[in-house]
Amino acid sequence: MSIKRAAGLAFAATMALGLALPAQAATSMPTGALVPPPGGFILFCARHMQECAGTVASPAAVELTAERREQLDEVQARVNAAIQYRDDPQHVWDYPTNGTGDCNKYALEKRRELVQLGWPRDALLLTTAMTEHDEAHLVLVVRTSAGDLVLDSRLAPVVDWTRLPYRWLAQQSPESPALWVTVRAGGVTTVDAGAVDGRVATR
Repeated sequence: MSIKRAAGLAFAATMALGLALPAQAATSMPTGALVPPPGGFILFCARHMQECAGTVASPAAVELTAERREQLDEVQARVNAAIQYRDDPQHVWDYPTNGTGDCNKYALEKRRELVQLGWPRDALLLTTAMTEHDEAHLVLVVRTSAGDLVLDSRLAPVVDWTRLPYRWLAQQSPESPALWVTVRAGGVTTVDAGAVDGRVATR
């Protein structure tokens, strides 16, 4: 076995072990100043005004019970399986209508399904990032008592935000779904997102 392959297997084993262990600390993404919302989000709000209305005086993390965690896992698996990834050169933000779509449609559909299950909108935050391949990406971040968890179209499991090799850019403000704020943190450094658990969901 080559040294390079042995190192790769050791890294994968380390990451797998990390998934089996409890999180060291529940952390939320540190955010900063208000920023203009992404253009695709503005057009999404124009089509679905009810999704971008309202304010919350004191947004709080959702208590992550066993039932709530099961709901996250089920929505993550169901939406990743239901949508076939297809690149959208226009990067239109909207709900999937024909079973295909890019990361925007995955994130929006997961948000919609969790709202239907009774999750508060202020805990379901659309978040933009640059991937380890320097590609623009959108995920759904869920604010919980166990920290911020990410439902990502590129991965099978729900993961803690600190485990992903992304450069985080901006996030919906939990105080108002129409406002966005900067994310003042980077991700961990790994070869790729698939190294988090070895199972890339869609591409």
